[in-house]
Amino acid sequence: MVYSRLIRHEEKQQRKRLMWALGGMVGLVIFLFVFGLKILVGFSLMVDRVRGNTPQQASQNQELILPPTLDPLPGATNSANLTITGKSDLGLKIVLYIDEEEATTLPVKDDGTFSFTKKLAEGDHTVSAKAKNNKDGVSDLSNVLTISIKRKKPELTITSPTDGARIVGDNNTLTVKGKTASDNTVTINDRLAVVGNDGSFSYTHVLSEGDNTLRTVATDPAGNQETVDRRVTYQR
Repeated sequence: MVYSRLIRHEEKQQRKRLMWALGGMVGLVIFLFVFGLKILVGFSLMVDRVRGNTPQQASQNQELILPPTLDPLPGATNSANLTITGKSDLGLKIVLYIDEEEATTLPVKDDGTFSFTKKLAEGDHTVSAKAKNNKDGVSDLSNVLTISIKRKKPELTITSPTDGARIVGDNNTLTVKGKTASDNTVTINDRLAVVGNDGSFSYTHVLSEGDNTLRTVATDPAGNQETVDRRVTYQR
């Protein structure tokens, strides 16, 4: 009997310990539910203060800044100075990048536009920009533009006719033939000639009696020109 009473007493003690444990767990869950969020918020604010940021500053630093939009540029130019223009939100500054390197920082004008002129070396270049506020918040990169600066004259070769050629007979037509870069345009006495994929071209010209000057002009995409004159005499 004494043994059975000891067992019953031990079982009561275990049930009490179990009840206390369950009660403690329920209390902990309630405590975390009620006060846990406040603790996390307070901890976050404390971290911001340690970093030197107030909640208002943190919000300003995280403000969404839309990237600027650059206006289109020509594919190529021979201009000594390139003017870059675009649009962005008021109150921001624009950081311009030439070939992925920072070139300048300038404010957005009152009408929401910006412009910058820079001299670029000959060759291919990329232009891009970012916007930033006075809290050092920075936008994503803008659209990226590419441009080729070319200042050399295009190559132009006339294979026919030779300079000073004489044409005699009833046929008063002459075909001018030559070669240049395939992306150039060619005119012969202000008439457009078709340039093939290999850069070759030809144009049939009607000769006048006597001396004729056949002027061939090749123009590259940047606007550079090369001119070759051929003087031809025609006699029936």
